[in-house]
Amino acid sequence: MKYDFIKLRKQLESGEIKPLSKLQGGMMNRSQIIELDGIKYVWYTPTEQANEMVDRKLEKSNIDKVYPLGITSKNLVFYEDGMKINEFIEGKSLNLIDDFDTKEVAKILHKLHDSNVLSDKDYLPFEKVANYIKEVESLDIKLDEDFYILYKDIYSKKDFLESQKLTICHNDFQRSNIIKTPDNKYYMIDFEFMMNNDPVFDIAAFGNNNVVEGYQLLKDYFSVLDKDIKTRFFYWRMLLSLQWYLVALIKDKRGEGKEHGFDFYQVAQFFLGNAKSAREMFQKEIN
Repeated sequence: MKYDFIKLRKQLESGEIKPLSKLQGGMMNRSQIIELDGIKYVWYTPTEQANEMVDRKLEKSNIDKVYPLGITSKNLVFYEDGMKINEFIEGKSLNLIDDFDTKEVAKILHKLHDSNVLSDKDYLPFEKVANYIKEVESLDIKLDEDFYILYKDIYSKKDFLESQKLTICHNDFQRSNIIKTPDNKYYMIDFEFMMNNDPVFDIAAFGNNNVVEGYQLLKDYFSVLDKDIKTRFFYWRMLLSLQWYLVALIKDKRGEGKEHGFDFYQVAQFFLGNAKSAREMFQKEIN
């Protein structure tokens, strides 16, 4: 189906085309279901701060590269500012359900990681966290003492973590970005942060809500877990938790909680606790 996309955008923004419903979650986009000629689509509108964090040309390039893998929906139109319309996947994101199979989740990750497709950029997790630390300092935000203890421990493993072979990764592979359909197929969505990285980083991201869930995915992804794989998982999980701790504090300082309906200070505390849980689990699994 072909559309006049300039006209279509005006119709959406003016309210001439009314959304059927909003989709839950997402701090980077306002996501709404729309219907065009009897077919459902998802209309993504970026939040005000999203374009500061996302390379839109890279995002579009990555979407085009991974769509043929059969792991996501088709992008109908991608506007330069990050607004986009995708085919709608009938189903529920995993953050809304408990009935899902991590073996199937591992399969779609393998399709991505084993594809030999590469992004044009590397993710560079430590560099991202360092930039967030600078922003926190510029906003005069006080960090919990546990943050510094954990970050020092993680940084001691920096050379090891950065020495791993890179594949294309989602880099925000949490439950809210995975859809399960009524016929038990799994798809991933939202590729703003897709770049090359250690594939274990994606598995660690799955533990956003609960480290144990990520560890189960690790077991289903690898046939054998050795000390190096476990170390990669738990230390990436700790770094990710500290990253989201910093991001949440920044959003709280900026007063973004009203827009998203989140208490970002409490979100920050949750992720600091998540990092501590990952460290405790690592010590038990290794010892």
